[in-house]
Amino acid sequence: MSIFSKDIVKVKARKIGLILLTFFGIFLISFSSHPASGLNNYLQHSTFYIVFDVISTLILSALIVELHLLIDRKLNSVIPWNYHIVRRWILQTLIQIVFLLILLFVYTIFTIAIMDMFNIQFEAHNSEEKDLFNVVFSMILLSFIVGMLNTISFLSSNWREQIITAAEYKTQAAEVKRLVAETELKALRLQLDSHFVFNNLSVLSELILKDQQLGFEYSENFSKVYRYLLVNAKRQLITLGAEMKFLDAYLFLLKNRMGNGVEFIIQISEVQMDLQLPPITLQLLVENAIKHNRIDKDSPLQIKIYSSQIDEITIENTIKPLLKKPISSGIGLENIINRYRLLSNRIPVIEQVDNKFIVKIPLLK
Repeated sequence: MSIFSKDIVKVKARKIGLILLTFFGIFLISFSSHPASGLNNYLQHSTFYIVFDVISTLILSALIVELHLLIDRKLNSVIPWNYHIVRRWILQTLIQIVFLLILLFVYTIFTIAIMDMFNIQFEAHNSEEKDLFNVVFSMILLSFIVGMLNTISFLSSNWREQIITAAEYKTQAAEVKRLVAETELKALRLQLDSHFVFNNLSVLSELILKDQQLGFEYSENFSKVYRYLLVNAKRQLITLGAEMKFLDAYLFLLKNRMGNGVEFIIQISEVQMDLQLPPITLQLLVENAIKHNRIDKDSPLQIKIYSSQIDEITIENTIKPLLKKPISSGIGLENIINRYRLLSNRIPVIEQVDNKFIVKIPLLK
């Protein structure tokens, strides 16, 4: 059964329940208003009269419920419940009482006309104005109760639907966010793969021509580095210990390429090695420092990687500006920051103090 069909069944069931409640309430009011005329006396009437009275009362009950539902629907388009609850409740109650009195008046006239047409004898009670007032007041009270039950049912149903809808939207939003994050991470990893491969293959080809032994050692370390890239680049996080092993192999490549033009100082606490960071973060920062600074053997570029806090490491390099600013590929710092945004609420801090460029990388648990 579809959700739409289930909703229709629920609405019909609620309406039938309200009609039956009104039906039995009318008889209860009738017997309460005239205690002397109880159920036994009522059953002494003719069968035709009882059948007519039951059918007419059932019709009245259905009309009262339909009237309430109609007023409820009309007011929903004029002054919804979520707009002003108290004002809506007062207005709805007053309108229901007015239309109920009109309905009772029309129903009484119509019933009397039918009884005259079919010559149905009605044994009137020795009623007084007080009895009539009690009946009318009781009917209004009954109508009020029916209206309240309908309103409570309507509001609780809408409340449940809103909660379910809100939960569905929240789930869908989380799913969309997850898919977007995965897509962005895949795109960033593709940038890392292509950038790293083409950059180092060009260096390897040059070294093999100059020194075969050095080229062999370079190729060995390059294979270690690229194996790490293939195995771990698709992971969201890697331990700092594994990243440092990868960086050691990568620094071998750089030292043989740059000679004495770059000086590396690494001081990282052992207690940090089990903390995590996005793969290839340190390699990108080292490469970024080399790309944007002069390499001078007489005044080496100094790159420090050290512990600054228990959950953070710092990559610091001296600033030796190039005469011609290189064209940025957008892979370095932006890549790292974007990956951190997708993985954590902590992002790297970038500073330039005196003649030093500093990047503080959060370590995640």
